[in-house]
Amino acid sequence: MSVYNSRYYYLNKVILSIVGLWPYQSRLKGNVMTTITLLFVGSYSSLELWSLISGIKDLSIVIENLSTTLINFASVGKMANHLYNKYKMKNLLDRIEETWKMIPTGPENEILRNHAEESRIFTIYYTLAMYSAWIFYSTMPIVVSVIYKVLPANETYEAGFLFRLEHVIDVEKYFTLLMLYAFISVFYILSIVIAVDCIFVLCIQHTCALFEGIRFNMERIRSLECAQAEAQWMLKPNIADDEAYHIIIGCIKSYKNALNFSEVLASAYSTFFLVLLGTVIVCLSFSAAELILLDNQLDTIIRIVVINVAQVLHVYYLSLMSQQLIDYSSGVQGIIYNCNWYAISLRSRQLLKFTLLRATKPCQITAGKMYIMSMENFSAIIQACISYFTMLISLQ
Repeated sequence: MSVYNSRYYYLNKVILSIVGLWPYQSRLKGNVMTTITLLFVGSYSSLELWSLISGIKDLSIVIENLSTTLINFASVGKMANHLYNKYKMKNLLDRIEETWKMIPTGPENEILRNHAEESRIFTIYYTLAMYSAWIFYSTMPIVVSVIYKVLPANETYEAGFLFRLEHVIDVEKYFTLLMLYAFISVFYILSIVIAVDCIFVLCIQHTCALFEGIRFNMERIRSLECAQAEAQWMLKPNIADDEAYHIIIGCIKSYKNALNFSEVLASAYSTFFLVLLGTVIVCLSFSAAELILLDNQLDTIIRIVVINVAQVLHVYYLSLMSQQLIDYSSGVQGIIYNCNWYAISLRSRQLLKFTLLRATKPCQITAGKMYIMSMENFSAIIQACISYFTMLISLQ
C-alpha cells in the first residue's frame, strides 16, 4: 500500500485531488478537476477584476475590491506555480515514499511517523481554519439578512454581494444565483491555498525528520566512547573495525539527501513566495483601511475581519514551517559538536570537519532569494502592513 493512503497523508491526497493537483491521479481525472477549478476560480476572479476596472474612478470601489481581487489572482498564481513545478513536486513525493520503504521499522521509522503525525495535525487545523473562513466570508450577507428579519429592528437591511458589483450587474435581480456561484468559487479558491500550503508543510516536516534521523545516528557515537577508551584511544583503527566512521558516512549521505531535498523544495516556491508576500502586504493594508475609511455594514465588517485573519494565518503558517526547517538544519552543527569527536578515529574527525563547515549554513526557504521565510521576518511583514495602513489613513 502506498504511504499516501495512510492516515498521515490521506487528507493531503484528498484536497490535492479536489483541485486536480495530486500527481498520482489519472490524467483524465486530473484534467477534469483542474478544469473545473480553473473555471470557477478564473471566472470569479475575472468578474471581480471587471468590476474593479469599471469602477476605477470610484475610490470606494477600488478600496473594497482591490484586496479581494489580488487574493483571488494570488490563488490562481499559487495553482499555476504548482503546475509549473509539478515534476519537482512529484520527485519530492517519490523520494518521501522511497524513504519510508527504506526505513520500514526501528527508531528512524518512529521519527518519520512522529513528523508525519505533526504534518497531519497541522494540515487538519489549517484546513478547519481556512474552511471556517470560507463559511463565514461566503454566507455572512445571508446570515445577517436573516438576523435582521428575525429580530426586531428600526432599520432595514439590504444584503450586499461579496464585493462591489452593482455598477456592472443588477445584483438584486440575480442575487441568489450570484451568491451560489460565489460560494462554490470561494471554496475552490481556498482549496487551492490549503492544498498547496499543506503539501509544502508535508515536505518541510519530512525534511525535519531527515535531520532528526541524523541527530539520532550521531548520538550513537557517544555509546562508542567507552569501547574507544578501553582500546587506549585508537586513532587509526582498521576501517572494518571503525564503527564511528561507518556511522558518520551514513549520516553524511543522509545529510546530503536532506540538503538536496530542501534545495529542490525551496526552488519550487522561491519566486512565487516573493509575489505572495507583496500581495499580502497590499491586501492587508487596503483591507484595514477599508474598515476605517468606508461606512461598512455589519456583514462587510465581518468579511473584512475574516479576510485579514485568514491572510495573517496563511503567512504565519508558511513562516512557522520555514522556521522549523531553519531550526532543525541549524541543529546539525550542535549535534556534531556534542558527538564526542575527541574519542573517535582521525579519519572520522576529518569527515566531521567538512560536515561541520557545511552545517554552519542552515537550510532556508526564501522569497525570490531576497527574503528569508522565518518568524522574525513574519513580524517584519506585519510591521510593513501597519506602516502602509497608516499611510493610507493619512491620505484620507
